[in-house]
Amino acid sequence: MSRGTAFRRLCALAVITLAASCSSKAADEGSTDPTSGPGSGAESETDAVGVTADTVKISMIYADLSALSEQNLAPEIGIAKDQAEAVVAEINENGGVAGRQIELVSHVIEGAEAVLSPEAGRAACLAATEDDKPFAVVVTAAIGAEVIQCVAGEHDALTIAMDSFPESYFEEAEGRLFSVGSHLSMNRTREYRAWPGLLDEPAGLSDKTIGIIRTEEPQDEEAVEEALKPAIEELGYEVAAEAVLPCPDGSQNCAQHDAAIEKMKAAGVDFVFLTAQLLAGAATVGAAKNLNFDPEWATVGNNITKTVAQFYAPTKDAYDGAWGLDTTFLDFSEDAKACNATVVAAGGEEFPEGSDGFGFTSNTCRQIQILAEAIDSVDGAITHAKVISAIEDLGELDLISGPKGSLSKEKHDAGDYVFLSRYSADTEIFEPYDDRKPLKVP
Repeated sequence: MSRGTAFRRLCALAVITLAASCSSKAADEGSTDPTSGPGSGAESETDAVGVTADTVKISMIYADLSALSEQNLAPEIGIAKDQAEAVVAEINENGGVAGRQIELVSHVIEGAEAVLSPEAGRAACLAATEDDKPFAVVVTAAIGAEVIQCVAGEHDALTIAMDSFPESYFEEAEGRLFSVGSHLSMNRTREYRAWPGLLDEPAGLSDKTIGIIRTEEPQDEEAVEEALKPAIEELGYEVAAEAVLPCPDGSQNCAQHDAAIEKMKAAGVDFVFLTAQLLAGAATVGAAKNLNFDPEWATVGNNITKTVAQFYAPTKDAYDGAWGLDTTFLDFSEDAKACNATVVAAGGEEFPEGSDGFGFTSNTCRQIQILAEAIDSVDGAITHAKVISAIEDLGELDLISGPKGSLSKEKHDAGDYVFLSRYSADTEIFEPYDDRKPLKVP
């Protein structure tokens, strides 16, 4: 499965170090009336908002990228509404959760608007929180990160996501945000903190002059400033140059690539951590080629997906050998296979095992299943505090592929492993280095 939740942030197809007090706060909260949410602070044992004697309402925000997929502008992720409805139907047919039926309410964002339109994202957030008044909100693949901030941070909703987000997102959600499903579901700050150490010996960083090129986006800035740069310095190395690409008017290409490259050249950089994603990253490598700058590259996230890698094809010789911190394990679990079988049996689209669609179908399914399992384990009144605690208590768990992941009171991101890959100019994709050897991310 490709790791991106967005390309053109569409392809977007993201350890939380929450303090123990943060988790304890969530565990102490209850709900008392239909307008109270998980942040109400009430302690009485009454069902939370979105729960009736017969139902538990779950809202879902999803992207329909089908038109873009047909143009090879986004990965094939299928229709999450169909996937989730099939899984919910199976759960309900088998008794539901805690003696209640799941009521699923879905909100779609079409095509490019899923990640390029803050207005569309906010409208979906408001519909899924203020209008629906659900027990929890599931946010699936290819949805802009701002939606997560709106749902989990601003509206204090119990949120089940699947992507890689900075640590601040988890902190703002105060224990109510979980990212689950695959090893992509990893705190970005945590991933960037581990990145230099995982590359140190294989890439020979001790002999390199290191540079960083990032965008001005807050997510990128946070991960670089609070994780990547300190991790490089902890190894005893220094960052010789750092360049920031401004992204005016939400541009996915961003700007000033030539200036960034000239800054790298002036500092004698020969190894670049390229955190700029998608079109901005591809444009950066193109600028380097035009300016005869030929460093060794290292990148992460969406840049390593097959869908995004195709945009590096015009400069593939300059990009050849680029290092990737990869999460695309292909040994799909029995859970993933069963998820796809459930969707197909309900009339949903069938994808070949190993394809993007197969992986994303599995991920949507597991998001629903993990939330349902936690709700079903609750005795008595169904409160956010109880369900949050139940998710945390899952501990080590199977993901859709690769080694097991984990959840706990201190860690609300399920992903634990990456592997190294390298870009091949011959195949125009990132290929595993050292046979997808799993590398544990602290």
